[in-house]
Amino acid sequence: MKELLLIRHAKSSWENPDLEDIKRPLNPRGLRDGPYMAAFCREIGLIPDTLISSPAVRAFSTAEFFFQEFIEEVIRLEKETDLYFGSESDWLHIINEMEEKVSLPAFFSHNPTITYFANKFTQDHTDNVPTCGVVHLQSIAESWADLHYNNTFVKNFYFPKELRKR
Repeated sequence: MKELLLIRHAKSSWENPDLEDIKRPLNPRGLRDGPYMAAFCREIGLIPDTLISSPAVRAFSTAEFFFQEFIEEVIRLEKETDLYFGSESDWLHIINEMEEKVSLPAFFSHNPTITYFANKFTQDHTDNVPTCGVVHLQSIAESWADLHYNNTFVKNFYFPKELRKR
């Protein structure tokens, strides 16, 4: 059985409208939600060992919060251009190429593709994966190469706004 996390970047800043999209940083809420969601994942036992992020500043900054939370467990933190520019099929290809020693990868990316991709694994479509939302996928596949839409499902969605209401 394989498990993975899809994580949308934390809330970004629009303070400088002339800044290139890829360079937008996190805003104060994003700076709070990133560590909060990383700590929440640890609390419920979702401990990633590989972090793969879009090269966009807001996504990689979010990944770095998870790296700090899981510094003892993470074997790799890297950037993957297809998580910024790619399609759902590009994302599936990244997963299918994972090394088998990876037990729980986390992928940090953007809307709308993260929402479209998450919806490929569920009948209960979501309209939007909110900023810093975590989508927990579980598959009956025995290898990353065999993971596909028809053998994987959304186990849970975790969103900062909903968790803070508890």
